[in-house]
Amino acid sequence: MKLSTVIAEYLLDHEIQGHSPATISFYRENMRRFSDFTGDIDISTMTLSKAREYVLMLRERDITSITVQTYVKAVRAFLSWCYREEYITENIPLKLKLPKATRKAIDVLTDGEVIRLLDCMDTRKFTGLRDMVVVLLMLDSGMRLSEVLRLEHGKIHLEAGYLIAHGKGNKERYIPLGLHTKKYLIKYIAQLTNISNGTPLVVKDTLTRANQSTIKQIFRRLKRRSNIPRLRPHLLRHTFATRYLSHGGDVYALQAILGHTTLEMTKRYDHLTTLRTVDMFSKFSPIDNLKKKPM
Repeated sequence: MKLSTVIAEYLLDHEIQGHSPATISFYRENMRRFSDFTGDIDISTMTLSKAREYVLMLRERDITSITVQTYVKAVRAFLSWCYREEYITENIPLKLKLPKATRKAIDVLTDGEVIRLLDCMDTRKFTGLRDMVVVLLMLDSGMRLSEVLRLEHGKIHLEAGYLIAHGKGNKERYIPLGLHTKKYLIKYIAQLTNISNGTPLVVKDTLTRANQSTIKQIFRRLKRRSNIPRLRPHLLRHTFATRYLSHGGDVYALQAILGHTTLEMTKRYDHLTTLRTVDMFSKFSPIDNLKKKPM
C-alpha cells in the first residue's frame, strides 16, 4: 500500500478518535514533510535506515533542536500506528531514538511588565474588557489560548470559583479562578446578550466567536500599548506557572491546573523558584525551628 494512502487512513483514525482539528493539522503537516522526503513509497518498504536518514536531514536544517525532536516524535507516533496496524513488520520506533534537544530557559514577564500589560487595557470599552478577560485567563489561571477560545458559558461557574477547560486530547479539567479574574468575568459577561450554555465566551465586537486572527490582532495591539515586544499568548501561561510555584503553590496541583500529562513537564517551571527555596529555608528548617522552642 502506498504511503499516501496509509497517511490518509492514519489521519482518519485521528478524526474517529475525536482528536482536535489542531492535533490533526499537526500530524497532517508532519506526514506531508515526511512523505516529501521519502516519496510515495510502498509502506512495506519502510525501514529504520530510511527513518534515520529523515532525522539526519532534519538536523541539517536551520531549525531548533526542540523542533527537530517534535518532528521526530510525530513520525514515531505514525510508525507505531503502522506497526500496530501491521502495515510494517518491524517496530521501527522502538529503535528510532529521539535526538537530544537543548531546552531554552523559560521566559516570563517581570512584575513591571505585568503591571504595564494590565494597565494598557481600557476596560471601559467592550473590546478592552474582553482583552482583559483573555489575558487574565492565561496569566492568572494558566489556560492555553486554544482553551480560552473554546471556552463556553456553560463551563464557567463563577459562584463556585472555577471553570471547566476543554484541553488537549479532548480532556476536560477544572481550573480555579482568582478574585481579580472573577471580577472582570462578571463585568464582561454582563455586557453580552442572548447567552446560552453553548455560547462562546470570547467573541469579536460583532459578537461572533473569536478566532486565531482575532487573537493576533489583540496581541499586536497589546505589544504596542504595553511596550513588551516579546509578548505572546504562551508567555502568559509560562508566567502564571512560574509565579504560582514561587508563591508557594504545589507542583502537583499546578500539573492538574495546566493539564500536563507528566510531572516532568510541570517541573520545568521550578527553575525560578530555587532562590525562594533558599530564602525561605530557615522558616522550614527542622533544626532551626527546634532551637526556637523554649528548652
